Amino acid sequence: MTASASSSVQELREVVRRYRVCWEVWPESIWMQNHSRQIGYQLELYGTHEAGVEHVSPGCPACQRLYAALRVVAEWILPKERRPSTYEIGAFDQALRYSPARRNRPDVTVRIRILHREDFESPVDACEVRCLTEMQERLRELGAQERQWVQEHKS
Repeated sequence: MTASASSSVQELREVVRRYRVCWEVWPESIWMQNHSRQIGYQLELYGTHEAGVEHVSPGCPACQRLYAALRVVAEWILPKERRPSTYEIGAFDQALRYSPARRNRPDVTVRIRILHREDFESPVDACEVRCLTEMQERLRELGAQERQWVQEHKS
């Protein structure tokens, strides 16, 4: 699946279900003049291998397919019009992460940074909050779950 207008909501819901996609939000901060300042957000999408995949190693073909599927979801949730905020989708880092929040399952991660388009050192503003909120709403629309995969949602 590639990111395009042809990526239907139903196809994306199937991706979310197959890979049990979850998300978490973290502050994006910088160190300035002896203190930390939050300048945006990092929205992380997590997915794990589908049932039946024998787990292999970080960066394996199954991980690459999983990253590609998560990236399609990430691209779909981004706001489409130009705003004072900008969004950066991180590259595939060929790593697996194990979090107690998701029962230590082997997760592939896609990171989306939400920052100011200009003057990136400015504190978080209403545009970044709005963008984050909209992205979370779109994730919920697809059936993705915050922090951990609890159950199958009926769509």
